[in-house]
Amino acid sequence: MARAKDPLAPQPGPTPGRRDSADIVDAIVGAALDLGDPDASVNAIAARAGVGVASLYRYFPSKGAIYAEVSRRLQRDFLTRLRAALEAPSTSLEATVVACCRIAVEAPGASPKLRRSLNLALPHSWVQESANAIFSATVTELTRWLETRITPAPADLRDRVFVAFAAGRGLVMMSRLLPELAPADDVLVAQMARGAMTYLQPLTQTV
Repeated sequence: MARAKDPLAPQPGPTPGRRDSADIVDAIVGAALDLGDPDASVNAIAARAGVGVASLYRYFPSKGAIYAEVSRRLQRDFLTRLRAALEAPSTSLEATVVACCRIAVEAPGASPKLRRSLNLALPHSWVQESANAIFSATVTELTRWLETRITPAPADLRDRVFVAFAAGRGLVMMSRLLPELAPADDVLVAQMARGAMTYLQPLTQTV
């Protein structure tokens, strides 16, 4: 008897082998972002992308696979924008922390409804490999940047960065899942930055 397919098995990313194939994949992902509606049908996504449904299924075995790729691309875009913020001239550590928090909260091109669905319905296992690489790079690059701004750099700086980053990720996720309870994004950014600056300080006592 054939084994049932694991419903939580990671969805493979598309592997276009030619430039025109890559263009089709880009069009499909772009269409999903443009529509911004997780309830949009595969037919609607294909029509918006200007490709046939058969072509869509050639690269994405399911609608969930499309949104998994959307999530991966949003992760990569986050890291790209974060790097730009770290490379930009800044007058203070606090200003850069605020800029990084804003980058975490905002996702250009992704609708609030789509971001909520990505956090609520997309199994993390489908994008775990990408997320691990992106988040590891994020912690590493933030730590390196801070080492040039905090003198002397504390031995546990990477631990502090991880805690600040993880707390921020949690705030972003909960604000997308519960938008009716979350503050406005500007307030969320300010609160995240305040929390991050606190986590970057040394522990003053043992809990």
